[in-house]
Parts: sequence; structure tokens; C-alpha cells
Amino acid sequence: MTAPWEGQEDQELTKTIKKAKRRILLRNLVIIAVSLVSSMIVIFAILLGVFHLTGREANKAWMDEWGYMSISKPNEYESGYKNQSGFLSGVLELDTYKIVEGVPIPWNEYWSNYQVTNFPNFSGTYGGTGGLTVTDPQMKAQGYEYYRQYNPYNGQRELAFYVPGVNYNGKVLNDLSALSRMESGKLVEMALSFDKDYSFAEVKAMLPAGVRPVWYWVDTYDDRTNFHFKPFKDGNGNISYPLPMSPSFGVYGFGIRPDWDKAEPGDFIQTLKGGLHEKGKYYSEYERIYNYLKKDKAEPDAGDVRLLGVVVTGTAKGLQSLNGQPYVRGAVLGAVTDRY
Repeated sequence: MTAPWEGQEDQELTKTIKKAKRRILLRNLVIIAVSLVSSMIVIFAILLGVFHLTGREANKAWMDEWGYMSISKPNEYESGYKNQSGFLSGVLELDTYKIVEGVPIPWNEYWSNYQVTNFPNFSGTYGGTGGLTVTDPQMKAQGYEYYRQYNPYNGQRELAFYVPGVNYNGKVLNDLSALSRMESGKLVEMALSFDKDYSFAEVKAMLPAGVRPVWYWVDTYDDRTNFHFKPFKDGNGNISYPLPMSPSFGVYGFGIRPDWDKAEPGDFIQTLKGGLHEKGKYYSEYERIYNYLKKDKAEPDAGDVRLLGVVVTGTAKGLQSLNGQPYVRGAVLGAVTDRY
């Protein structure tokens, strides 16, 4: 038989144990809640940091492409971009257009991958679209060793440039004769390649009325061997001659903007300085051109900018005034459109 006080002690012990269990459970719940909140704060902070770093790299990539495009894409302007952002990396899709006598023409798409430094790119886009080539019966009959290039998005002709002094085996396009076969009011873009290099003032003075310069091609060729400007023997022992320069590689210059109708050699130098300051994707190319222009001076000036050609626009009739001009070595049609 149990004494009365022993039953009471058991009840008190049971209550004490239950209270202790509740306190332990409550403490564990608090610990779990604090851990969850802390984890959420840490995850949020990490995501915020990721978004910040990725956004910074996207903006840096955009500035890199915008600056480089301003000197490497003749008469071509950015119309906007899309940012496909991933985890610490992403892809910029840039759209461009040309302007021919006030008429915009959608032109191209470019992709630029970016990622936070030392982090792999998990969202990159690779590959690309090359120019279209179509056999020109007249060029073939005249023995040209290359094809005319066309834009893959709209079928328009791509510009081409011929470096003064380079031996192209006499195969230099001159499309000025085609202007007389067009409707006189057609709006035309054309790349003129000069017989030698000229100063900016000389180019401005020698272009006829009705010919509007929109982009000036600058001599940036410090090492002509690397640009394959000399004939060479191929594997069959035949002589292969240099190809004209394409807007997609190795052609640099400066020009007007959609919102600014003036262009000066100083613009080109300032863009180079900006690229050197930013130390971005194209730093080595900015440095190469800058050093070539300044030679042994501290820095280049406007007089060091020598022009090898110019991109002009006008009507088919107006551009015919270029016929017979002694400084025109080559003339290649680009975009052609109607005013309305």
C-alpha cells in the first residue's frame, strides 16, 4: 500500500518532467525558427549579392560593346539590347541599324557573353551568323577570287574596304557605274577606299556636293603582316592575293551619330582613351591602336589620325558626282533603300 505523500510526489515529478519537456520543445522550436530566419537572411543576402555582381558585369559588358561598336561598325548604331541573366553570368543580345539619308534600316544582331571574374559561364550563347555570299556573274567573268558579301538578316550588300598600297591583283570593286542604272531618287550607302591616306580636312574638302560623309575609316594597321596584306603561295603553289577588309573585322573609324551630326578625329582618340581607362574586353585592341597613332609621342593628337576611306550616303544621282574622282580607288555599294 502506497503512502498518500508518495502519490503526491509522483504527480509533482510528472508535472515537472512535462514542464521540462515543454521548455525543451519550445527552445528547440525557437532555435529552428531562428535558424530558418537566419538561413533566409543569408540566402537573401547571397541572392542580392549575386544580382548585384551579375548586374554590374552586364552593365560593364554593355559599355564595352557600345564603346567598341562606336569605332568598329561603319554607319551602324545600337537600337537596344536584351539581357539574359543567369547565375553570375549572362548573355547580352544587341540589335543594330543603319541610317541612309534619314531612313533607318534594321541591320544586325550581336551576342556578348559575360560572367563574374573567375566564375564559369553557365548561360553563354555560342556560334553566330556569317555573311551571305552570292556568286556575281560579272565578278566571276573578271576573275575575282572572292565573293560579294550580303547581310544575313535583310539581304542588303555589305560594305568592303581596300587598303591603299595593297596588291589586290587589280580586283578592286567600283560600283559607281551601278548608280546610273538605279532610279535617281534611290537612297544609297557606299564605302569609298582612297588611293592613299588623307587628313580629315583634306577629305572634307575633296568630297563633292551631294555626297554626305557619315563614317571615316582610320589607318590603324601597325603590322601589315598580321593582316595578310601581301600575296602568298597557297598549298598548290598558286599565288593568293589579299581580300578586301570587311566591317566585321579590322576596320576602325569614327562618324556621326543619330543624335549628333558632327564627327571629328578627336572623337576617335577620346574613344580609345575611354577604352584604355575602362580596361575591358577590348583593352588590347585599344592599346594597339593608341600606340600606333602616337608613335614615340606621349599621346596621339588629331593630326595623327589618317584616313584611308569614308562611308558616304546620298541619292543615286548625287553620288554619281564621284565618277572620275582621282582619289577613289574602290567604291562598294552597301545599303540601298527608298525614301518612302
